Amino acid sequence: MSSEVDMVKHKYEPMLNLKMRRISKGLTQEELAVRCKISVNLISQYEVGRLFPRKKTLEALAEALECDVKDII
Repeated sequence: MSSEVDMVKHKYEPMLNLKMRRISKGLTQEELAVRCKISVNLISQYEVGRLFPRKKTLEALAEALECDVKDII
């Protein structure tokens, strides 16, 4: 059972950091999407762990959230 929980955490936890950073900055998904020049749908997909952003997008997200890439992954 523990390994199943670890697998789920491994998949979803990194992008939970993205969501928490966004919320702590007081940004909506729409505002973050505009800052990063990507779609709101992509932000949503990243935050729920369905997709993982490419390096360039990760860098844009980190810049928009005023943090390092390592802080959101």
